[in-house]
Amino acid sequence: MSSSPLIITSYHLPEVLFGEAGGKGGGPVEEWQAALAAQVQATQGVWVGGHTQNLEESGKLRDEVCQVPLEKQERDLAYTGACKAGLWPLFHSMADRSVFHEEHWVAYRKVNDKYAESALEAAKTLIQKRPDCVPVVWVHDYHLMEVPNIVRRRAKEDKVNVKIGFFMHIPFPPWDMVKIHPWKDFFLQGVLGSDLVAFQCQDYLLNFIDCCERGLGTRVDRKLGIVEHDAGGRNVKLRSMPVGVPFDKFNDLANQVPQSSHLKQDIQTVLCVDSLDFTKGLTYRFAAYERFLEKYHTHRGKVVLIQICLPSRSGQGNQLMEALYNQVQSINNKYANDSWTPVQLVDGPLPREEMVALYRDVDVALITPLRDGMNLYAKEFVACRKNLDNPGVLILSPFIGAADLMQEALMANPYEPNKVCDTLYNALTMNIAEAEVRMINLRGREKSNDLNNWMSGFLAGLQDLENSETGSSKGLECIQLNDFDSILDKYMNVPGWEKLCLLLDYDGTLAPHGSHPDFTILPQNTREVLERLAGMSNVFVSVITGRSIPDIRNKVGIDNITYAGNHGIDIVHPDGSKFMIPMPPEVEEKAKWLLQKLQTECCVEGAWVENKGVVLAFHHEAWKEKGSIDPLKKEKILTRARDLMTEAGFRIGMSDGGLVTEAKPPVKWNKGNAAIYILRSAFGVNWSQNIRIIYAGDDLTDEDAMNALKGLAYNFRVVNSGLVQTVADHRLPDTKGVETMLRWVEQFLKSRK
Repeated sequence: MSSSPLIITSYHLPEVLFGEAGGKGGGPVEEWQAALAAQVQATQGVWVGGHTQNLEESGKLRDEVCQVPLEKQERDLAYTGACKAGLWPLFHSMADRSVFHEEHWVAYRKVNDKYAESALEAAKTLIQKRPDCVPVVWVHDYHLMEVPNIVRRRAKEDKVNVKIGFFMHIPFPPWDMVKIHPWKDFFLQGVLGSDLVAFQCQDYLLNFIDCCERGLGTRVDRKLGIVEHDAGGRNVKLRSMPVGVPFDKFNDLANQVPQSSHLKQDIQTVLCVDSLDFTKGLTYRFAAYERFLEKYHTHRGKVVLIQICLPSRSGQGNQLMEALYNQVQSINNKYANDSWTPVQLVDGPLPREEMVALYRDVDVALITPLRDGMNLYAKEFVACRKNLDNPGVLILSPFIGAADLMQEALMANPYEPNKVCDTLYNALTMNIAEAEVRMINLRGREKSNDLNNWMSGFLAGLQDLENSETGSSKGLECIQLNDFDSILDKYMNVPGWEKLCLLLDYDGTLAPHGSHPDFTILPQNTREVLERLAGMSNVFVSVITGRSIPDIRNKVGIDNITYAGNHGIDIVHPDGSKFMIPMPPEVEEKAKWLLQKLQTECCVEGAWVENKGVVLAFHHEAWKEKGSIDPLKKEKILTRARDLMTEAGFRIGMSDGGLVTEAKPPVKWNKGNAAIYILRSAFGVNWSQNIRIIYAGDDLTDEDAMNALKGLAYNFRVVNSGLVQTVADHRLPDTKGVETMLRWVEQFLKSRK
């Protein structure tokens, strides 16, 4: 197992770290937390998490624990609101129960920021103690989906070398569910900040890949389990890694504990263990059991169902318990007699020894949630079935992660009470020979795929990433021509259109950003393919940029294309005709005043102002690197620059990933308006059926055009960071991807002829 210091990051700090758990109520969650805690201690790592108490004041704070300070309001909004009211039902495919409020998500992001900062500080502290180490930050579950991306970004800024892993304990739903969430872009890209992302089963992994491809428009490889993300096309590895249980521990305990007091002689017992949560389908299960008693009346008086109800953090436990109590009371009133009660409802956890005895001696375990990430109670049941004279039978819902591998279990759809009823009958009447074969196979697999195997497998997966960097592990190649067969073919390969219109940004799209605008040079290969395309009679090319017209014409150097400068304020066609948005007469004078003020008051520490005529660009790229300028001074200067722009009556815009603040004249005109104007002037009003349009850009100014062209064009966004919100249809990792796209277009048009 990896010797790198391990930084576990989870929303809750486990009680096992403080020696307060074990015995009651911990269950499978406590087991994996205990295993990870042992690994944290073995690697001299840290566990980062939250706690309802102030650990320092209570004297519980330990060297391997980092408590994230959260206010009660933050916990309420982020955990109870964003997580439990929004993400939890949605990720269990119960969208009608989800509630989305912006204040919840703002709090979620703020909390994730705090956890990420704590994890990174822990990494820095560990590196100070062991300068040659590369800490592993292992983030857990849906509460902290933005943490990986924040850690990656800040680690890069601070030049801290870490490996980042993420494990999703709950289900990951299909795209039809995920697209409902208003802030899906944030958590999808947040998770993709990891080096390795793992899920409980293959279905959840494929759902995530599908969401990345369809929701983010990024390149994926389902066979290799890879998603391309971030500037430059970083490969994120995805794996299916089901959590196991400490098999030998349960197996040994099953040899030691006495028989449970809940069991009665000559009465078959069905065991159910669930937290009090709507996702567990408890009311459905009791309805199916009642149907069983009605249909198989010979089993009345001979079968008891024990339902153990564990506490839930969802906040709906009391309400659900009351409903269950009424339902159980109705069943018992209908069927019970003086010597037999068909349902026993246990409110709260039982001691560990009692649970093991039940796992070992009951006849059937009925595990039928409506949806569940894994459900480790099924695995604990199997680990305790030592006595093959009474092998027991496991019934699973097909909608839980455990069903993916535990194929020897009987499957029953919880939404079909008759199916559950009949499956329960088959389980109770199954001959021992069949039950024995099924249980032997289940036990063999669970022994191999135990908790230690899961933990070591995940850490080994992160370790393998180091091998992939030296070329021994296959990843996605740089984007190739044939990749665009699947990306663009559906849009381009339709009959009836006559001309292709290419609308292209320059900086960061056609040409990679240089350290200074003068050093942003169009690559020769891109220039050549663009020139060939511009020379085709069925292609119209326009470059829409924030640069001035003379500057962009000089940079591109191709005559027969339309140039739109200053984000579309100035437009020049190949025939020399021009268009410029009418400006208020005082704009030029105000621009001169603003230029002088910015140069005098704000151009420090390498910052400078680019004069584009009626548009001014305040460049502060020199402040990009951490430590290049005092943060307070930086904010003060930026605030002053924005105040001056506002005072002059100019609109404020951002471009180049937030490294340039632009002062734009007070007219309602942007790249979107410019794109529509160019299309109308070139093709008239009724052009939509006669042309195909491809737009490519790399920043917020291009989003204006993509929004205006949504549904009319195929939009590409060149990504420059790990967190980009875009309406584009597809993302490209760099300017090389744009060149490849243009070469594919050229090839397609030649073959179309």
